[in-house]
Amino acid sequence: MGDELESSSAPGRSPQGRSRADGGDQPATSPSGQGLPGDAATTSASSPGPSDGPGGSGVSGSAFGPLARQKQAGPSPTVSSAGSGAGGEVPGVRAWPVLAQAPLTPQRILAKADTSPGSDQAERVLALHETMRERGLLYARQQELLVAFFTHDPATDGLIDEADISAMKIATGLRVTTNQAERLLRDAHRSVDLLPATFQALTTGVMPEGFHHYLLRHIRSLTDQQVRAVDEHVAGWDLASISRHKFETHLKTLIVRITAGTLPVPPRTQRRVDLEIADPTCGLATLSVTGPIPEIKTLAHRLDISARTVQKAQRAALGDDHAEIPFDLDQTVRDRGRPLSLTALHYAILTHTLLDTDPVPAPASPYRMLVTVPAMTLLGLENAPGLIEGLTPIPADQARALAAGEVTWQRILTDPTTGAYLPVTAGTYTPSAQMRLQLRLRHPVCAAPGCTRPTVLAAEDDHIEEFNHHNPTTGGPTDLANLHRLCWLHHKIKTAGHIDPQRPDTEATPGAETTAEAAAGSSENNPDPATGTPPPPTGTATPAVVEPTVTWWSIDGDIHATTRENVDLLTPHLAQALDAAWSTHQHAHDDALRLRETEAARPKRDRVLEQRHREHQRFTHRNRPSQHPRDDTPPPRHNYDQPPPF
Repeated sequence: MGDELESSSAPGRSPQGRSRADGGDQPATSPSGQGLPGDAATTSASSPGPSDGPGGSGVSGSAFGPLARQKQAGPSPTVSSAGSGAGGEVPGVRAWPVLAQAPLTPQRILAKADTSPGSDQAERVLALHETMRERGLLYARQQELLVAFFTHDPATDGLIDEADISAMKIATGLRVTTNQAERLLRDAHRSVDLLPATFQALTTGVMPEGFHHYLLRHIRSLTDQQVRAVDEHVAGWDLASISRHKFETHLKTLIVRITAGTLPVPPRTQRRVDLEIADPTCGLATLSVTGPIPEIKTLAHRLDISARTVQKAQRAALGDDHAEIPFDLDQTVRDRGRPLSLTALHYAILTHTLLDTDPVPAPASPYRMLVTVPAMTLLGLENAPGLIEGLTPIPADQARALAAGEVTWQRILTDPTTGAYLPVTAGTYTPSAQMRLQLRLRHPVCAAPGCTRPTVLAAEDDHIEEFNHHNPTTGGPTDLANLHRLCWLHHKIKTAGHIDPQRPDTEATPGAETTAEAAAGSSENNPDPATGTPPPPTGTATPAVVEPTVTWWSIDGDIHATTRENVDLLTPHLAQALDAAWSTHQHAHDDALRLRETEAARPKRDRVLEQRHREHQRFTHRNRPSQHPRDDTPPPRHNYDQPPPF
């Protein structure tokens, strides 16, 4: 009876009289004909399929194309996807075929593209189709290489949960972030180890790359047993010919049926707060709070009650000219003559209320939000954006408003050519406050190759060459040339010896200082290769240019990478603008000097006569009557007792 109920609820029930050659969802035998290992599998020859009417018999496999013809006889299997529990065996999901209306042959491709066979356009269409197949093969090859690399990496011991080191190595080779590399590793593990049947279709060029991406994206939250059940079903579909829409529709239906009966995740485990930069051009961000409905409803109610109470206090304060208006963020309530709206008060209370951590005392956090504003923006001469934590741009107006609201600002000097931050030094193990500030600017994200974790919090200042606590003069110094910021994970990996950073010269100031002499070499040592004579002297020396600090990384001694510190990207642009303004001023000054010298060389009598002549012309022009004829006609007189003339 359970088999009959399960089969009658199979997706895509065809109406009576519908042709089975149209790619509908009729029942068919599984490609393997057996249940999964360890799963309960039952077969019934008399169970009606989705396309059978009441009392129908098992459907013959000959009606379902090449896949069904592999098994001409035999009943439709029912594959269990959840195993057995305390209440007995859980009925499985009956397989159904997913077929195209017709095989995807070159002739059908050209017909769909409305292209004549043998034409140049037909060759392009078929070539594009072939590139799709080649991309799938390359993608499958990449999956195999990722799994092989991870399996033979001694730093992981074949454990997917210990893939941090492998992710760093792969990120270096693929030029992606460590998070992206770790996601690629996990997807490759699912493809090769948990989806062997569909991966076989991928390696033979039958399954397009886009299909496989979609499949991986929708099984990430499933258990390994459920993933294997999905693999068993999808491998039996006509992957070489069905459309993307049909594949997505049936896959979503399959996942819903396989996960049916799975206990939902408790809401208490879904509590989270997310920050999203909604619109950087307008300076907007979104903070979303997710949690159980009762808790969120209670929070919203408390916030609403607080907003109404503050709104009432604002009305009372408006009646007293000397009373302070609470939560008036922009100081506009008294000018408007009415309190803020409840929506505005919700925001004001959320952003300007101290967090209550009782009975735990609030920590004295050293965190300060770093806002970098170019000097030209502060002066109003440029509209270059400011930067929060060196990562998030904010409009110039917001940057100026933040600057106007702060009592103390710290000056950060940068190289005008490269934008590299100029160094400061310290003589102790602990970096000074100015050094910490510069480290946050130089490393807004973790300094490890490929890592994108912000270093605002949960990051540590690390000595590249270890500091000698017993004899500080022999160990690595505490200066910016020997410091960087690492997230807690990569600091732990560095301490374990898996990654080893090195600077080209940790004794010099951070960044390579180059001059014209350093770039061209000495005149005596670098003669002209054509004549053998040294080049002529260049005159004044070019000022030193501070380049961004370079760090060389060795990952497990096998992989090598290079990183550069963050720089201020606006400094070179602003320096060029200042140079152009100074050059314009210099030209104007030189022109004024030449004019003064020319005038001084003329006789005084000529200068006096010329000046008097110009003054006479200005006086005559100012008092000259208008060239337009004067209209002395009086305005028409109206009899006000009569109706108006319009």
